[in-house]
Amino acid sequence: MAFYDEESYRRVPYEEYKAINELMHAHLRTHQGKLRALIAFGEIVTRGGTYDIDLLEVVEGWQEPASVTFSSTKELPLRGQLRLFLLTPEEFQGTGGDTESAERLLYRVREGYDIVYEDPPGYARNVFARNVFAQRVRNSQSGNPLDFLASSSAG
Repeated sequence: MAFYDEESYRRVPYEEYKAINELMHAHLRTHQGKLRALIAFGEIVTRGGTYDIDLLEVVEGWQEPASVTFSSTKELPLRGQLRLFLLTPEEFQGTGGDTESAERLLYRVREGYDIVYEDPPGYARNVFARNVFAQRVRNSQSGNPLDFLASSSAG
């Protein structure tokens, strides 16, 4: 499994990175100091060759839907789809909220990601470095991440 790659930004096409940047600035205004992290992940980061953007936002106090998909708009032109996933800091850190859903999402994020924004500096990088998810897998009965994910989704 590949983790953060300093070269990943080179795989994200300019137009898509521009859209991510515009979204980040808009959400910094909208969330008024509650945005803790914005992380690009998925094929656009790991393999390239796509215009679809997967983004994880960590927002304090978030209580709305956990994910939403957007197509191109006049205000934010996109060549593909934008899939936005939202977690609270507690879900992101594995300390509260819907931890099972968060763990499944973070498993996908850890396949390859690019931290676009984090507040305070180092916040998201430190959460990934602690690798809370891997610790939970080690503490599960079988220690097998495939069994762990299967048991988490069965409930």
